[in-house]
Amino acid sequence: MQSNHRLQKILEINQPDLNILDIHWEAEKSDDHSVLFYKIGLGIDHENKFRERISKAKFAWLIVNRPIENLPHCSQIIVELHWPEIQQKIMDVLYPIPHLKMIGITGTNGKTTTTDLILQLGHQIGKCGLSIGTLGVRTYGKTIEDFGLTSPSFIDLRKYLNKFGQDKDFCVMEVSSHALVQERFFGLTFDAAGWLSFSQDHLDYHKTLDEYFKSKCLILNYLKSDAFLFVPAEQEKLYQDVSQVSQKVKKALMTDLELPLFFKTQFNKNNLEVALTVIEVVFGQKLSIDLNKLNPPDGRFYIKKFKDSFIVVDFAHTPDALENISQGLKSAFPGFKLKVLFGCGGDRDRTKRPLMGQIVDKYADEIYVTSDNPRSENPEQIIEDIIKGIKNKSYKKIINRPEAVKIAFSELESNQVLLLAGKGHENYILINGVKHPYSDIEEVEAFINRKNT
Repeated sequence: MQSNHRLQKILEINQPDLNILDIHWEAEKSDDHSVLFYKIGLGIDHENKFRERISKAKFAWLIVNRPIENLPHCSQIIVELHWPEIQQKIMDVLYPIPHLKMIGITGTNGKTTTTDLILQLGHQIGKCGLSIGTLGVRTYGKTIEDFGLTSPSFIDLRKYLNKFGQDKDFCVMEVSSHALVQERFFGLTFDAAGWLSFSQDHLDYHKTLDEYFKSKCLILNYLKSDAFLFVPAEQEKLYQDVSQVSQKVKKALMTDLELPLFFKTQFNKNNLEVALTVIEVVFGQKLSIDLNKLNPPDGRFYIKKFKDSFIVVDFAHTPDALENISQGLKSAFPGFKLKVLFGCGGDRDRTKRPLMGQIVDKYADEIYVTSDNPRSENPEQIIEDIIKGIKNKSYKKIINRPEAVKIAFSELESNQVLLLAGKGHENYILINGVKHPYSDIEEVEAFINRKNT
């Protein structure tokens, strides 16, 4: 392989018989021709776990982040090169990035919707795009790879760009705060970026709102010298806060176009305006588009009419997102009663649970509190945390989500909007490490089909 000599030089490998063809960060996927990166946590438990995994793994060369005795083919990272830098040097040999316009989208809420809108807008002006985010790796109207995270690992991201970006004009990607802190975008630069919203989330990871904000601000470091970060014009506080950090922030252009139902809510209008602004800036042309051809991505404001009522499925799983969708539905459907069914994920920020209870207490006429992804937590305890915020409205507590949804369907009456919040596009409920098949969207479609036959 022609690149082998260059790769050996980068790794200071003096064994010409090595035939390195790939790079991995997951031991179970590595093989005899792979460079395997393994970051070992501190403490004897992490070291023992590492030794157990490595004893079963195959690799041509193993790179670790700290000294470990008596391991074959093990290279310790040199002090001058930090983890992503040496990974980049290898990726540049094995998986070079094709020439693409690059766009990054961050925000507590709205990343998936805006990323998908940019993909659709690009298609309308004849540009072939790639998106990488919560819904996986996508081209226009099609998912081609699913990886189950908002932002993939640095190594996987580079592989996706190399594999799927060869014939594309641009790539738009969701930029999560976790990924920014962990430098998963190392070496990439954006031609434009968007920051859609900022509110409480991920405090289980970032600990404080200030640290969360600082993490989001790291996206500014990835802008090209002539590029800007665009914030919704309506988000004045966010604009002012980011302006204190950098002058490379601008307000998105406001639109006075007649908007379809999906964009009647302020938060989706914000998402659209950022998407329109970014695509115009990146390609330097005014858009001639048909908004009626734009569709929400899977599980984002999915809406179905049932007789003279409506059922909405949305991924809203943060206080801000739940308030946005609830407020938006009250505004879009005046005179309708709003019923909200929701829960909160386990093993995540517990402080947002009563806040979400307060929000449905404010907007909903009827409330169903149920499970989301309890993970390793007791779902009943999660619900108890939520209902501490419900002070003025009655509610139904139904731990089993499929059962809760069926009850909500059976109680749906004329001139009501039923919001199923939190699951969106997900097709499982995660309980103690096991994904149990379940989909809000499939439940809605089955219910309507039954009633129409």
